[in-house]
Amino acid sequence: MIRKGIGFCPGHITGFFSIHNDSDEVLKQGSRGAGVNISQGAMVNGSFEDKVGKGPLELELKIRGSGEFKEDDRIYRSVLEDLLPKKGKGWKVSLRVTIQLPVGQGFGMSGAAALATAIATWEALYSVVPVWDRRLRFKAQQESLFSMETSEFKVDPIKRKMANVMDVYIDKGGDVEPVGSSGKASGMLTQDGDVQEARPWLDDSAALEDIGFITYQDCVEAAHRADILVGGGLGDVVAQARGGIAIRLAPGVPPHGEVHTLPVKLDLVPKVVSLIVGDPICTSDVISNPMKKRFINEAGEAALANLLEQPSLERLMEECRNFSRGSKLESLQVKGALSEVDGVVNASMIMIGNSVFFLEGAREWVQHIQEVVLRWKERGQVFVCDVDLIGARPIN
Repeated sequence: MIRKGIGFCPGHITGFFSIHNDSDEVLKQGSRGAGVNISQGAMVNGSFEDKVGKGPLELELKIRGSGEFKEDDRIYRSVLEDLLPKKGKGWKVSLRVTIQLPVGQGFGMSGAAALATAIATWEALYSVVPVWDRRLRFKAQQESLFSMETSEFKVDPIKRKMANVMDVYIDKGGDVEPVGSSGKASGMLTQDGDVQEARPWLDDSAALEDIGFITYQDCVEAAHRADILVGGGLGDVVAQARGGIAIRLAPGVPPHGEVHTLPVKLDLVPKVVSLIVGDPICTSDVISNPMKKRFINEAGEAALANLLEQPSLERLMEECRNFSRGSKLESLQVKGALSEVDGVVNASMIMIGNSVFFLEGAREWVQHIQEVVLRWKERGQVFVCDVDLIGARPIN
């Protein structure tokens, strides 16, 4: 029997981060920091056939986009062997992968490819149930992952409130206040007050019943593990699974990790403008360097603490730029691109790439922004994306 599934995962731009990869358990490794999910990423169209044999996994891989993935199929094999029955033995899998953004420039493409592969696998294994049922199950599983109690990693608790997303969108959320760890895997950073759990999307639903297949948490864990395996990233997958403008308070996958989002009103969702100015950078070479790791962690922890004092898009970009300078990761090309727009937009380096970005509200998409884009186009390749508020998901 041939089963098919399509998964999409947004790209993720990291603005600042600190490295937490000392644990022996991969699911506890990761990063703290902040970044934004964007509307371009990775799409995986998969065909899965259980040949009822005992031979090794047969993988046919066709990739369109940046070519570095073509040399290494480990990230795909790792995900498939984690998620398929019998660790993939006896399965024949064909994956058509579309990489929509450059590799090695800080867009989280390795994590996006891994998570999109996992979602395509989820969709294929659930193809035996109706589409409407799959949609309910996916939403319920996603909600279950990000409503877990977290206890592995704590920061000092201060006033916070977990608000329903739609309350923020329709202007009931109020002003943003300082936020610390909530003890929940995810929530919305809004008004002061006690912890108020987000209202369940599905109450006592049959969609929560286990029918013996993989879960969304399995997908996120498999992708996180694969991304670390190939040295692609530390925190992209969890942020990409959550969507929106993500703040990672605790490293790893829930229940170890904790990720929250900054509220964005639907009529003020910012555009994300990015520019490629130089050659790709290997993430693993940077995070494995002890001296660079020290600078990164000092600047990253300071940036996160400052952002949590006043969570906002403006403060986010200020702390991204402070981190960009303090981490000493800026190349000459990055410094040149940033200095060119100083005083016009609040731009910063994309972590970790020879690339820069800025956020601009849709209502403020005016002439001076267009001038920046035209100026940047003379330096390199420019991408203009929307913020992806949903996160990784099946396409059905």
